[in-house]
Amino acid sequence: MDANTLAIHRQGVDFLVNSTPYFQEFWDGIQSWEIETFQIFNRFLNNKYSYLDIGAWIGPTVLYGAHKAKNVFAIEPDPVAYQELIKNIQLNPRISSKVTCINAAIVDRPGHIKLYKRDELGDSMSSILPTRTDEDYFEVIATSIEELTLNYNLKDLNFIKMDIEAGEYFLIPALKEFLKKNRPTLYLSLHPPFLHEALNLRLSKNTNSKMDANSPDIVSLTENLVNNLDFYKFIYDPQGNLVNKDTILNLKNLGMFLFTDEQW
Repeated sequence: MDANTLAIHRQGVDFLVNSTPYFQEFWDGIQSWEIETFQIFNRFLNNKYSYLDIGAWIGPTVLYGAHKAKNVFAIEPDPVAYQELIKNIQLNPRISSKVTCINAAIVDRPGHIKLYKRDELGDSMSSILPTRTDEDYFEVIATSIEELTLNYNLKDLNFIKMDIEAGEYFLIPALKEFLKKNRPTLYLSLHPPFLHEALNLRLSKNTNSKMDANSPDIVSLTENLVNNLDFYKFIYDPQGNLVNKDTILNLKNLGMFLFTDEQW
């Protein structure tokens, strides 16, 4: 085994990762990272269905989920994170044939889009929304859920994990018809602080020092997101507690929620 290769054992699942210095701290702490996420994967993933990982980063959820699901479609637009994701998948030949990695951002239509750095590429915080600056970005390929469905035959999905650093407020409306038709369980990370920063940055760029009357605000964007998911029967927090829409509307910090038709 290469000196940079690290063996990970997480809740009965074993896989190898490329533990280069930049990512070593993360992999060293993987045992305490997002414990609830892996429990949710254990509950909702199974080998009869595939899952879509939107915001796959360097692959912690992909590598675990590939042991549980039929196939994994891993979406990651950040070029640095994507290359690390590929390396990690290649280290695991037992599951590599089950994983399709796609270097793109999912948006409402195919083409190209700006991916903005928060600190640096690869740090898991790049976003299609500028938060700290709108001048430091990388142009990436954009795809739509319709294009993905056509190109990768996504008909057997029963689960979607989405963690895209406030891009969810704009992507969820674009996914509504797909979600409503196919009803996959949606494990969604919400980033109100990042959205707040993005809106403040836009405000600071406005020459009149105020946003126009048609500009979105965090309340209306959150309401729109929740309303576009109102066909799901249940909303759970990561601990399996039922919550209502007000919990999401009043969220101030980062939060994760499960939208599903399955009773936990």
